[in-house]
Formats: sequence, structure tokens, C-alpha cells
Amino acid sequence: MDYKFSHVGIPTTDDKKWDGFYEPLKIHYTEFDKDEYNIEWVKFEKDSTMHELVQRLPHTAYYVDNIEEALAGKNIIVPTFSPGEGVRVAFIEHNGAPIEFMEIKE
Repeated sequence: MDYKFSHVGIPTTDDKKWDGFYEPLKIHYTEFDKDEYNIEWVKFEKDSTMHELVQRLPHTAYYVDNIEEALAGKNIIVPTFSPGEGVRVAFIEHNGAPIEFMEIKE
């Protein structure tokens, strides 16, 4: 499996200049591709259903060519979902930390 670094996501309770809000999981976020260090800030509403590890700890995200292959045999903590057209995302737990896989189809 080829993992290509995408970004680091950092949970915060501070207010930022948010680039968007993902309603299904109640997450405010900044766009990591606008940040010179590829940092995505995320803030969760109190009633967010996002896994607690993702809400509490920073995560590292990787682009993968095939999300099903990337998830095979892993401890999936957030099943695959699509936050936008052509994008599929899932989270695993690795040694106590959340890892995000992103599959982008053009």
C-alpha cells in the first residue's frame, strides 16, 4: 500500500476562521491545503458523533489509491464516508492514535 502524506488535523476548542462545516458529523474545519504546513484545524460541536479519539487527539492523514485496500485488516473507528463529491474518507486507530485515509477520484 502506498501512503502519501496529506495533512495533520488538530482538534481545538478555539474559534478560528473556519472554511467550512460538515453537518453530518458536526465538524468545523479549516482547509489544510491553504496552510503552508498542511495543518487542518477541527472543532467539534458538543453533539458530534465523530469518534472520541478523533475529537481528542491530532490525526495524520494520507492519500490512498484504494480505501478498501487501505482499511483491510485495520481497526476502523470511523467507517468510510464522503464529505464531498469524489472524496471518500475513513479513520483507523493505530497504536492509540487516529489515522485518516483519503481517496480522491477525479
